Formats: sequence, structure tokens, C-alpha cells
Amino acid sequence: MQLDFILDFFDTIGFYSEQIFPFVILAIELIILLVIYAVSTRGLRNRLKNANLSSETITGIVLIVRILFFIIAVILIVNSFGPDVAALVSLSTLFGTALGLAFSQAVSGIVNGLYILVARPFRVGDYVRIGKKEGIVTDITLNYTQILQPDETRLRIPNTSILESEVTNFRVNISEIIDEVSKEQHETSDYTLRTHLASAIHRLKLFATSDHAYRYTFDIILHYSFDHLRARRHFNRILEAWTNVFVKIPSYQVWASEVQGIHYRFTIVVTEARELIEHVADFMDQLLLFYSEDDDVHTREEIDKKGYHS
Repeated sequence: MQLDFILDFFDTIGFYSEQIFPFVILAIELIILLVIYAVSTRGLRNRLKNANLSSETITGIVLIVRILFFIIAVILIVNSFGPDVAALVSLSTLFGTALGLAFSQAVSGIVNGLYILVARPFRVGDYVRIGKKEGIVTDITLNYTQILQPDETRLRIPNTSILESEVTNFRVNISEIIDEVSKEQHETSDYTLRTHLASAIHRLKLFATSDHAYRYTFDIILHYSFDHLRARRHFNRILEAWTNVFVKIPSYQVWASEVQGIHYRFTIVVTEARELIEHVADFMDQLLLFYSEDDDVHTREEIDKKGYHS
């Protein structure tokens, strides 16, 4: 009799253990998942803050991570309750998918935003050209990227459009610029040029506030009917006049010969993106003064007026 009681007692414990054990396992899994979630989101927030992303972007990314962990938790719970509940959740998933397709454009924008944040073709503070628009990147969110244009207006470009456009980031490592200038200095025998290049290296090392600079390029196309020798003499005068404005003497080269004319590409180097907004328009304006019949007089007047003497 006593033996039967003991056996019944162990059978009862075994029965309830089988019933309770899956819930215990589920509780342990959920606790582990919660710990992983807390650690990963905290680390993610710190990394995103160090990347100088906006609070809106950080909140959006963390929200997506939170949803992913919630989905994992739901899957764990469903597996613990058996196939009937799994079938019910699967049906709900189908409705959720159908609803998601209705918002596919918004979801696509978020995915594109995540790709830009992960791939990082540019970051806040960079001077970029996106398609035909250019300026300083001031904000990157999950849906759009905002840039400050040279005319001081702020433009929001959808991330979907960015991935479909040609993107040029003018940021370069400042050590690359120093190496290039040093190479030019060693290769030239012109004392004046060597002195200026030495000064450029000193400015790069002394006044650069970060580990990068900006090498900006723009193009001017002159029709074949223009006097190109005269235009190049004019270019050289303007480049020399702007010597002390930019880090190094601006340069140009014949980039292509097209139906419209000869394609000249100009290159300038600055240490701060803001300098491009402040100076490029005036610099380009002076380069185009050769269209005037009396370009020598106009050039001297503009240089005196702007105060860009070397």
C-alpha cells in the first residue's frame, strides 16, 4: 500500500514535470533573449551616437531591432504551444504580409535607409554630390537624407532616390593630401612653388580639425570657337590669385574633348566642408570672367574687390 502511494506520487510528479518542463524552458529562453536584447540595443545606441546620427534615426533603428526580437519571442512561444497555435499564427502572418505589401513603398524606404546607414557612402558633415544636387550632409534618417546646399537651402532627398543616383563623396583622408603635396614639393624646382607647397603642408597639419579633408571638383566646358590659350592664361591668373584661400594652389586639366567643346576639370582642396559653400561660387564666377571682352580689367577689379590677393 505504501509502495503504491510512493509510485503514484512519483507518477504525479513526472506527469506535471512533463507539463511544466516546456514552460520552464520557454521562460529560460525568454530571459536569455531579454538579456541579449538589452545588451545589443545598448551597444547599438552607443555605436550610432558615436557615428553622429540623429536621435530620430537612432530611435528608428532601435525600434526595428526591437521588432525583430519581438518576432523571435513570438516564434519561441508558438513552438512551445504546439502546431495548432502555430497554424493560427501562420494565418495571422499571411494577413500581416498582405498588409505589409500595402505599405511596401514605406518599407522600401526604411530598408534603403538602413543600407545607407550600414554601407555609409557618406556621413553627417560630408560634402557630397547626389545626382545633380550637392551640399553638406546635415542629417541621415531612415527615410531621407538632408543636405545644406550652396545657396543655404536645406534639401531632403529620399533614400530611395539616393540609391538610384550617382553619389560623389568629396571627403578624402588628409594624409593622402599631405602625401600628394609632399610629392609635388619634391618634384618641382620652382622655389616659389616649393615654398607655397611647404606652407600648404604646414596648414594641413596645423589647422586641420579632423583626419580628413575635401578634394572638390567641378567642370567648365568651352566651345571650340573660344580662344582657349587666352582662357587658360586667365585660368592661371585666377588660380594664383586664390593660392592662400585654399589649402593648395587650385589646379585644372583637360578632362575630355566633346561635341560641345573642350571639357576642363578644376580641383580645389579645403580642410572644412563649409569652405566649399563659402568660396566655390566666387571662385567659379572669376573663372568665367574670360567671357567678358575686357577680361584683364574685370579680373583685376574682381580680385581687388574680393581681396583674394596671394
